[in-house]
Amino acid sequence: RDSAGAITALGKPGEKPVSGKRESLIYCETPRVDARQRRELLEALQATLGDVHAAVNDWPVMQAAMAADREQVDAVDAEAGALLGWLNGGMLTQLGHLTRHRDGSETAVLGICTGSARELLAEVSLARAFEWFDHPDAAGKPRALLAIKSNVQSRVHRASPLDLFIVPQREQGKVTALSIHAGLWTSAALAARPGEVPVLRDVLGRLTATLGYDPAGHNGKALVHAFTSLPNDLLTAFDPAKVVNLVTAKMALLDRPRPRLVMVRSSLERHVFAFVWLPREQLSTDVRLQIQAMLLATPGAALLDWSLEVESGSLALLRFLIDVRGCDDLPDDVAVEALLVDLLRGWNEAVATHLATHGEEGRAAALAGRYAPAFPTGYRLSYGAAEAARDIAKLRTLALAETEANPADRAVRLYRLGEDGPDTLRLKVYVLKGALELSDAVPALENFGFRVAAEVPTFLTDPALGSIHDFILTVPAGLEAGALLERSGLIEDALADVLNGLAEDDPFNRLVAATGLAPQAANWMRAVYRYLRQTGVSYTIYTVVDALVGAPQVTRAMAALLTARHDLAFAGGRGEAITAAQTAFTRGLAKVSAIND
Repeated sequence: RDSAGAITALGKPGEKPVSGKRESLIYCETPRVDARQRRELLEALQATLGDVHAAVNDWPVMQAAMAADREQVDAVDAEAGALLGWLNGGMLTQLGHLTRHRDGSETAVLGICTGSARELLAEVSLARAFEWFDHPDAAGKPRALLAIKSNVQSRVHRASPLDLFIVPQREQGKVTALSIHAGLWTSAALAARPGEVPVLRDVLGRLTATLGYDPAGHNGKALVHAFTSLPNDLLTAFDPAKVVNLVTAKMALLDRPRPRLVMVRSSLERHVFAFVWLPREQLSTDVRLQIQAMLLATPGAALLDWSLEVESGSLALLRFLIDVRGCDDLPDDVAVEALLVDLLRGWNEAVATHLATHGEEGRAAALAGRYAPAFPTGYRLSYGAAEAARDIAKLRTLALAETEANPADRAVRLYRLGEDGPDTLRLKVYVLKGALELSDAVPALENFGFRVAAEVPTFLTDPALGSIHDFILTVPAGLEAGALLERSGLIEDALADVLNGLAEDDPFNRLVAATGLAPQAANWMRAVYRYLRQTGVSYTIYTVVDALVGAPQVTRAMAALLTARHDLAFAGGRGEAITAAQTAFTRGLAKVSAIND
């Protein structure tokens, strides 16, 4: 190259160059992209090369900083100090470093921390890190080293969350700053046997002694194998008690392979590490995504990373790193594991198990054998075996009830999910014969006051078994979905009658959902309105229904008065009931503020 950096000549292979030095040339081809994508690609490449240059240039200084920190750690915990020394000896690809002081200032900023990874930890996490060291210091049991994962993905070496090693800087017994080393475990470090890894070898030795295992015996070797099959970078970062739980769970799986979930919280409660073992023949992308959805069902949970390891035995291990900083509640590992077992159990068997809990124990296997295979794959992944059992129970009830005297071939079920808002209600419509026309169903639901937000149909592969239509509904203003669900039986009966053509389909059905009137009482109001129309009353049906819904106490009092006066089977004091209804009617009218209401 000349003084301007331009290439003037290329050296020949095998010849010693007169001047210049070796350079690396990487040539890549990509699919054709537009100008914006080319700019983004160029910026990403420049940022990555900038990180590489920064990490390489500051490598000796970062090694010296880790060596200095090791001396401080040795004074508190020799095993933790040995871990830092082992990593500094070529077992960690060191990429960055900074020292964070309590006042927020930063010094000794090196490597990638000078560029793309300036913020290795959020302010809240840094405060927690200081507290993690402060509390034991106050109790006279100082901690020497904190190993955690960063949310920042490395651009160098491999795309993975950065490993952070945090060493407290103490002055006069008080933590004044945190020395933070960022890097990635090398492949050699990850593959090292547990007896070769400081900290991990100590946990292994203590656990072997506690359990009374002979290191040369079967159990001792099984324990070492369990340690070996788990990632060294995580085991050294976890609390020893959590390592014991994880390793013993793995040992149990060696003797009896089965689906298993173990969730471990990180030291600062920022992350949850989920270890999922499952039979490797059941592993697929759909299954992984379904498990991932289960783990992320908690509001605020976000996936940072995942990995897969297919072991030599019959199990595969999926590992998920989940960011839970935005969660009010952490994922429930017991509930998620129950869902996992349902997911991986044979579909027919899982459905039969849930049918047995719904009172169909004697016929559960037969019903599952007939109905379960007819559910399409999309339904199985979205709803699961427990919901399928509920749907089968409804479809079977519908099939058994169908006679010439009772030609109804449609049924409904209201329900809600835990994540639904207060104005969201869900409705399943079961159709035994024919098709459910949305042009018929949507107006009928709107006449009950609901607004249809979405509809998902499921057609069983055997048309004779029926179909299921899942509606997401928005409840009328001023009402809560939970309150409507408490009187779901009343609403379901009225809806089913309308969809089967056994009841009127008009806005008076709003009275059932909005005021809690029985369908028969709503029919009385409908009859009174039609009589008034014949006498010359000009109010439209919508005006009248709005008035009745807006004054539910008056509406219920009218229904009670009609019952007390005209129900031949009325039990009790008819006069007292009439007086009570009239009093309630008067009180309700007093609450009506506008004359046009």
